[in-house]
Amino acid sequence: MPNRPDSTPVSTIRAFVAANLDSGLKAALARVQDRLKATRADVGWVRPENLHLTLKFLGQVEEGRLGAIVEAIAAAAAGSGPIRLVFEGLGAFPSPRAARVVWIGLSHGAEALATLQTRVEAGLESLGFAQEERPFTAHLTLGRVRSPAHREQLARALAGAPADALGEMVLDRIELMKSDLSVAGARYSILQSFPLD
Repeated sequence: MPNRPDSTPVSTIRAFVAANLDSGLKAALARVQDRLKATRADVGWVRPENLHLTLKFLGQVEEGRLGAIVEAIAAAAAGSGPIRLVFEGLGAFPSPRAARVVWIGLSHGAEALATLQTRVEAGLESLGFAQEERPFTAHLTLGRVRSPAHREQLARALAGAPADALGEMVLDRIELMKSDLSVAGARYSILQSFPLD
């Protein structure tokens, strides 16, 4: 019996839109992670090569939809211009004493990045991707807390961190990323870059 057309498996990829960091900034932020690792808190630290700012998580996407997604992101990126990002301030969601996510904030560029994120969100909403329920907060995830072990030490380290800038860069492109999950952790690859001009 021949296969029905609707029984053909659909090829999908796990995708998201990101502002990737340059190598110098990744190295600087890896040193911040190393200082926090000294607390021995039970945190799954993001590997330095994976550090990025997520602008929009798309989830599992049919490969046949990628062309329209690329067009929407390109339109959002066009005309926005490069953004100077200054990373400053360590914190945790929902709070340092009940940390679940350890992050670095932005002291410069957060507003421009939020505007860009809104443009990306609006372009993708027209393709059926639901808008995020929570407002966009420009932050970079350093790690996710796995258990309460040594959480107090982590909270003290976050509170006692220097207030000066931890690194900066000029963001001149955003990227559509593919995420491959495995037991060794996520591996990200760039599907397409979009200049901020």
